[in-house]
Amino acid sequence: MIVKHLTRRQILGPIGIAAGSCVLSSCLSESASSPLDKKPGFPWPYDKLDPQITAERAYNDHRKGHCMYGAFVSVISQLAERYGEPYSSFPVGMMRYGAGGAAGSGSLCGALNGSAALIGLFVKKEEDMKLLIDELFLWYEQTELPTYIPERPALDAKIPTSVSNSILCHISVTKWCKMSGNKTFSKQQKERCARLSADTAAKTVELLNAHFAGEFSAAHEFDDEVKTCRSCHTKGSDRSDSRGKMHCRICHSSLAVDHP
Repeated sequence: MIVKHLTRRQILGPIGIAAGSCVLSSCLSESASSPLDKKPGFPWPYDKLDPQITAERAYNDHRKGHCMYGAFVSVISQLAERYGEPYSSFPVGMMRYGAGGAAGSGSLCGALNGSAALIGLFVKKEEDMKLLIDELFLWYEQTELPTYIPERPALDAKIPTSVSNSILCHISVTKWCKMSGNKTFSKQQKERCARLSADTAAKTVELLNAHFAGEFSAAHEFDDEVKTCRSCHTKGSDRSDSRGKMHCRICHSSLAVDHP
């Protein structure tokens, strides 16, 4: 007996093919549609928040999920309490990845990462989003931090301040450790970063409040060295071989003799 191997098309026949096509395309029932089809509108609505209350929340939430988590949850939790959805369903646990500059890699400070995500969530125009993030990042680079003092500190100690000149966790933490004499992963360094998360969350709320009130005005600008470097290396320049806005000499500490 010869067994004939039939193709899927032969087995299904015209009716089966049509039915299969229906399942895979427009005949999907509403209940089987993708959750993305029901996503809330973008951007999400923002309501004015108190920077001091936000700072306190960020400080306390830092203990639950570190810097990025603390900064992000401090804002989302307040809006969730006021309005419920969609804020109350946001999977905030994902923000734990930003700890230590993304899983401890020392890259972008988690407090900045979470705060930039908030700005991206609430601000519609890309140009406005970039202006607010630029201001936040420049403030972080150029300001003596942390300044926040909690009412009930996890570590009741005087925490020195420092200017990072960088948005990178690795550099921010290292410069503070060298200046203060404390070691990384010490109680003092963890307390410093919790307070820094509070400062950053509060600043983010200040910027968002000003933006939605039509009162935002940048208070910080790139220093002359950054402007000079960008004039040669960024998009539209003579070399156009790099991109970035960070303080240059933090990484490029030595340059060739013939460098301008």
